[in-house]
Amino acid sequence: MLMKIYVFLAQSTWLLGIAFMVGLAVWGMRQRDKHHKEAKRKWDDAVAKKMNEPASLHPEIDPTLCGGCGACVAACPEGEIIKLINHRAVLIEPTACVGHGACQVACPYDAIQLVFGTKTRGMELPRIDPNFQTNVPGLYIAGELGGMGLIRNAVKQGKLAASHAAKNLGGGGGAQFDVLIVGCGPAGLAASLACAEAKVKYLCIEQAKFGGTIYNFPKQKVVMSHPLDFPLAGQIKFNKHKVSKEELLSLWTHLKRQSNLSMVEDCRFINLQKRGDVFHVETSKGIMTAKKVILGMGVRGTPRKLNLPNEEMTKVTYNLLDPDQYQQKWIAVVGGGNAGVEAAQYLCKPGLRNKVFLLVRGPTFDRCNEENQNIIKDYERKGMVKICYNTTVEQIEKDHLMIKMDGKVLRLQNDFLFVFAGAILPFAFLKSLGIMIDTKYGEAVKASS
Repeated sequence: MLMKIYVFLAQSTWLLGIAFMVGLAVWGMRQRDKHHKEAKRKWDDAVAKKMNEPASLHPEIDPTLCGGCGACVAACPEGEIIKLINHRAVLIEPTACVGHGACQVACPYDAIQLVFGTKTRGMELPRIDPNFQTNVPGLYIAGELGGMGLIRNAVKQGKLAASHAAKNLGGGGGAQFDVLIVGCGPAGLAASLACAEAKVKYLCIEQAKFGGTIYNFPKQKVVMSHPLDFPLAGQIKFNKHKVSKEELLSLWTHLKRQSNLSMVEDCRFINLQKRGDVFHVETSKGIMTAKKVILGMGVRGTPRKLNLPNEEMTKVTYNLLDPDQYQQKWIAVVGGGNAGVEAAQYLCKPGLRNKVFLLVRGPTFDRCNEENQNIIKDYERKGMVKICYNTTVEQIEKDHLMIKMDGKVLRLQNDFLFVFAGAILPFAFLKSLGIMIDTKYGEAVKASS
């Protein structure tokens, strides 16, 4: 009798185990199907909003090679912008992709390559070789101007460009500098350190303040940053994944002082000419000559304007450094992208007591990531900001704006107007320097030497 009880219990336990495993499998399949459906919904939404075309460098996933393991999904540091749909990886939020390349590294099937542009949407880029030298011998481009964003990309490119320039100085007798670097951002800093390491005579000039684009970020803006590998300093790791603008600039200032780098602020690059083996560089502080020139000035130095009368008024600005300077004001922010939406977020915080209006040209946000959209929409529900879709500024006056919203012209009280309409890419200027511009249609990134 006792034996029968043991057998019954054993069988019951075995059956319960089978039932549990089956139930777990069913639950897992349902969760997977749920995630796939959510990913498909996001992709369809991106297509409907015409936000399915990546703006810059991005992964291209070959569905015939993808094994559906999800390694790329887990590796992406920008959140859930890659998802599995029908067991294949899909870039469901292309406009949020900034070209980290972590997905490509993580893929065990070699199904991902990083590309510029798409088959239908070309991307204009200056022609550069694997050492970041343009078709003009001795003239280099590093960082965002070359089509690849991210601080770590700019650091790597600045380092490689300067190292190659320092090893190939050639002639150019009588030049003031071996290497002249334009821009004191991440590319310029890395290039300066590489030149200092190579013990060549160099100078880095910056039209504004040390830090370049990073300096112009709003106060306490979080910069997503991985370890950075600088010449002289080696690899620098951070104790946390999210590093603020101030923390990053503090580190860079330390590197600058530690290596006694040759840098000049408030020195604007105007033009250059190559005469023989020497570049004659026109700046706001006079003509400078160099054997090699590295352009690491980014693409945000010339903001796109509204081209309206009175736009030169001091109330109109194109960046936001310190939100705390604006309190109890009527503020309008133009721009439906990440920069405009983030500025509105900073300016509408309760402690500032501002009246903030976010003016979006179209019926929805333009190339703004989902996280920023969710935050600003939540702020609107709380009454902290007013989002005005289908809205443009028609007239700028001292204490108000005339805006057109859904075809109706309205008067909006206004103390400050922030314009985030993107930047004018300096391709015409680069062409005037002799640099060739190519249009890429889904062309893979070439490995750097």
